Amino acid sequence: MIRVAVVDDHPVVADGLRIALAQDDGIEVAWTAPTLEAARAALAENGADIDVVLLDVRLPDGSGLELLPGERHGKPAYLVLSTFDRPQYAATAFRRGAAGFLLKVAPMDEIIDAIYRTAAGGLAFEARHLVSVRSAPAFTPRELEVVRLVASSLSNDEVAARLGISHKTVEAYLSEMFRRHGFSTRTELALWAEREGWLDAPPIQ
Repeated sequence: MIRVAVVDDHPVVADGLRIALAQDDGIEVAWTAPTLEAARAALAENGADIDVVLLDVRLPDGSGLELLPGERHGKPAYLVLSTFDRPQYAATAFRRGAAGFLLKVAPMDEIIDAIYRTAAGGLAFEARHLVSVRSAPAFTPRELEVVRLVASSLSNDEVAARLGISHKTVEAYLSEMFRRHGFSTRTELALWAEREGWLDAPPIQ
């Protein structure tokens, strides 16, 4: 019996997964959690009994990707289920130790197959998502802070004041990101970051 936990803040999704997975004789949904805090508490209490965690990205108290362990070994395996098909989500999920990444619109038999595969130690990433892993940019924690504040329409001076760094340091971070990723303006960087999911993806430590 594969024991599954569902981390998703939408009751319709969580209950729908519980009901659908209950139809498979080899899968049992042990518990559901609507927030990162609740999931961390449940995993701390009985995480060793869980084989696969179905994990949403956008949760009320942060990114579900923050729950990922950073490496793939032992139990539980983490299978990210997202509404949004964003390359940075898949890339960050892979880099932070997820065993798979699927969209919530995937057929249930595909989700069930991914559960069996990841519970057995395999991976459940589509080929195009593995391409994203190779091509998606990685940001340091400080770079992500700068990008998030720029995307919030703060000026360089305001970003500097918020982070406690100099105006020149902010310019240096932006110049380096422009050079590394081919951007030419702050607006271009902010719009691309939002579209690709960088703002929701925690940095790789």
